[in-house]
Amino acid sequence: MKKIILFMSAVMVVALAVGATGCTMHITMNPDVSAAGLAGKRIPGEITLFADSEFENYHWYGFSDAELSKLDYELGFASKNLFFEAFKIASNGVTVVESMPTYTDSGRNDLVLVVHPAIAGFNEKHSLWIRNADYYAEITYHVTVYDKAGKIVLENDYSARGVAMGGANVSRNYAAPAEKAMEQAIVTIIDDIKKLREQ
Repeated sequence: MKKIILFMSAVMVVALAVGATGCTMHITMNPDVSAAGLAGKRIPGEITLFADSEFENYHWYGFSDAELSKLDYELGFASKNLFFEAFKIASNGVTVVESMPTYTDSGRNDLVLVVHPAIAGFNEKHSLWIRNADYYAEITYHVTVYDKAGKIVLENDYSARGVAMGGANVSRNYAAPAEKAMEQAIVTIIDDIKKLREQ
């Protein structure tokens, strides 16, 4: 028992030392939503994706006690690409802007929506001892949708959770569940936007 206590104390000391030195694991993600994943979720109009710098440059910072390393998730860049690719599949066209557009198309008869996403929260969970155990991640997007006159027609938080079994690639162990959570969230978001046309 004494040896176990000494070992755990040593692990904590090393973790604190590593944290102080600034060793960081950069987690890059490439979430993908295929056309099959968006089957039946068609938005019959054009989308303007308002991806501001706060959204695109969003990072989440944590610490892995299993790897004794800081974690830096590049969530914003991955999320922007995910939203763009998903809307490209599910709508009649998508344009990306970095600032709120002016609303001069109120007389158009077709559906034109401005989608403004933000990352409202993120967390991850991993095993301290077992690398091939399940890794978990949860992300929350706050999405505001404006119609062609600038009126808010949808505003909601969308949370999704991803799970993936770990393996030899340490970085992928953390990236994979985050990608799954992001992919689940965008499908739900598009499903809600699609319903706006049906109302």
